[in-house]
Amino acid sequence: MPISLTPQEKARLKQEESIILPLDGSTGAESAAYHNPKTGQEFPNLPLDPRALTRYLRRGLMLGPAPAELRAKWESTASEREAAADAMVAEYESSDQAQVDQGVRDGQFNDAVTAAVTQVLEKLGVEIPSAQAPQKEEKTGEIAPVQLDFFQTVDAPTESETKQQVSQASRPALHLVE
Repeated sequence: MPISLTPQEKARLKQEESIILPLDGSTGAESAAYHNPKTGQEFPNLPLDPRALTRYLRRGLMLGPAPAELRAKWESTASEREAAADAMVAEYESSDQAQVDQGVRDGQFNDAVTAAVTQVLEKLGVEIPSAQAPQKEEKTGEIAPVQLDFFQTVDAPTESETKQQVSQASRPALHLVE
C-alpha cells in the first residue's frame, strides 16, 4: 500500500524541505496466476518473486492462466471432486474416530479433565472455592479402561524413594531482573 498524504501534509513537508517518497516495492509483492498443465487447476495471486517462481515451476506449475480447454476440463470434474469429498466425509462420520471426536465435543473430555484436576488439587490439599467447585453428576456408564489407567497414574505417589535432597548451598541464587 503506497504512502498517501493529504495536500496539507504535502505543503507542510515542502516548507520543512523534506519530502516523503514511496519506496520501491511498497505496494506489496507482485503476484501472478499459475496453473497445473495436467489438470487445468488455476492458482491466482501466488508470489512472483524469483524464489517463488522457481519453486512453483519445479513443482510443475506453469505461469499464467490455464488454457480454455484445460480450464473447462477442470471445471467439468468439479462434481466428481465434490462427490469424492462427500464420500470421505461420510466415511469419517461412520468411523470410530468420528464417535471419539463427537464424545469430546459432547463434553466427556472436559468432565474427565475437571474430575482429574479436582482429584489432584484435593490430594495436594488445595481448597476449591464452592463457586468454582465442579458439580458431580452420577453417571450410569462404566469408566473406560483408558480412564482407569489415567486415574491410576494420578493416584501414584508424588514423591519417589530415589529423590535426592539437594542442599541450599549447592543451588545458585537466582534473582528476577526487572
